[in-house]
Amino acid sequence: MSRRTIILIIALVGITGILLAIALTQKKGPGPSVTKPSPQVQVPYAHTSLEISSNPVSQATSSGSSTYSLDVNINTETDKVTAVQLELSFDPKAISNVDVKPGTFFKNPAQLIKRVNAKDGTISYALGINPGENGIQGSGVVAEISYREIGQSGTYTQINFLPKTLVSAEGTDKSVLKKSIGSLIMLGGASPANSTKPATSGAIPQTTRTQPNPFQ
Repeated sequence: MSRRTIILIIALVGITGILLAIALTQKKGPGPSVTKPSPQVQVPYAHTSLEISSNPVSQATSSGSSTYSLDVNINTETDKVTAVQLELSFDPKAISNVDVKPGTFFKNPAQLIKRVNAKDGTISYALGINPGENGIQGSGVVAEISYREIGQSGTYTQINFLPKTLVSAEGTDKSVLKKSIGSLIMLGGASPANSTKPATSGAIPQTTRTQPNPFQ
């Protein structure tokens, strides 16, 4: 074997050793760092509740038929509410001539949406503060629903909140609605408005039939 061949073999062995050492060093090196995800903190931003009264009040009209009304109550707790969007459902076979108007919670409110679908039995109603005004905090009547009864007296009907019901407030772009409670109404069981006239002698006094609300 020539001297040149021996030198070439020694050189190849040396290069092979160097490459092997590099490969082993890479295997023993630290692996990729894994960042453990931190748990997400749930921010309890929703405090507002909505509830429809289950005790309608009747008011006689000039035609002799009665119109009934229900309050939609709001309690914001610590939220400063800027707008409310009510999405409601009702049975058009039980009540008709359904209408909705602002309550006293918002002073001079801006009405943003008002749609009553008598065929499908749905209400879309949104109202809130005017530009430049501050959010409202507290409790009160946010809206008033009026209707006429066409169902059988003594039977029950419901006005329910739909999932798209929203409440907006200062400091968040999410709905602050925490809880909504619908209404269970007994047809023919409303208490007459301004009924201060005493019952005549021998007559049976009319009493208000208050029913428990199953939504609570």
